[in-house]
Amino acid sequence: MTFASQSAPWLQIRLKVAEQAAAELADEHFGADVWLVGALAENLAHQHSDVDLLLVTPTDRGPAPELRSRLTGGIRIDVQAVSETTVHDWRTLLDAFAVTRDDIETFRTVRGRLNDLTALRTARPLAWVSDQAEVLTSEQRATYQRWALADRCEAAASLAEDLLGLAQAGLYPHADLVWDQLARVVAQAETVAAGAPLLGEKWLPSLLSSDDDAGRFTPVPTLPEPRWLSTAAHSPFFASVQVRLADALLALWPTDAEPEPLDEAGLGGFGWLPQRYSDGWFLRRGDARAPLSDGRMRTWQTAAARRARA
Repeated sequence: MTFASQSAPWLQIRLKVAEQAAAELADEHFGADVWLVGALAENLAHQHSDVDLLLVTPTDRGPAPELRSRLTGGIRIDVQAVSETTVHDWRTLLDAFAVTRDDIETFRTVRGRLNDLTALRTARPLAWVSDQAEVLTSEQRATYQRWALADRCEAAASLAEDLLGLAQAGLYPHADLVWDQLARVVAQAETVAAGAPLLGEKWLPSLLSSDDDAGRFTPVPTLPEPRWLSTAAHSPFFASVQVRLADALLALWPTDAEPEPLDEAGLGGFGWLPQRYSDGWFLRRGDARAPLSDGRMRTWQTAAARRARA
């Protein structure tokens, strides 16, 4: 994936500043690795972007030092110092996508550390002295994708629950705001499924762009105009959310299973959204869970796509 901002002068200036700061940190902290992390490591920057660096210190040197931000040429450089042991603990979370419907403790831990895992996913070594061949293996990067997508699906499910409550209470202006927020969460899920790290919403126009966009940015796709009075019964406008999340999940968990009969009564209405854990597919609406086989998931996704086109 390439981004239209790669040739921007403010990007190139920040990359040079990052390299300079990394060299200085490597001199100050012998034996440490210095990584560029975050949006800048993905060639994304604006005219006031900070530079985020991760200083990884050898475990035998004791606790990681506390570092202050610094300014170079008017550019703020934020440095987080962690030990190799801490980075190892982060990597361990990317060894396997291990969450089931009956045991989500690991998922809670991962969600709490998702910013750190995103730092690993985006890390670009600037000063490298360790024997580690690469920051993450291809398998760990794939596991990061699954955790990040599961996080966005959980966020979407939480917003859908809010939407249902707001609509039932007649708080339609509030529901409109949450609906707009849901559009951005769904777009984030799609970028993660396409291989991008989970960065801030402000970068979505770049993350959604492709090599064919010739320097143009892609607007965040809007959702259909909601009809809040119908949310308790028939709400086809919500189907676009259902099918887009299903498509994102199926990109990471493809299946060639034959469609199986599914009683859709009650499972295709407002609020029901798909999710995939290590023990299989399920639909979620609030606290309700409805497990699905691969074949039934394909049936549900096809039905959602049909509703979205109606």
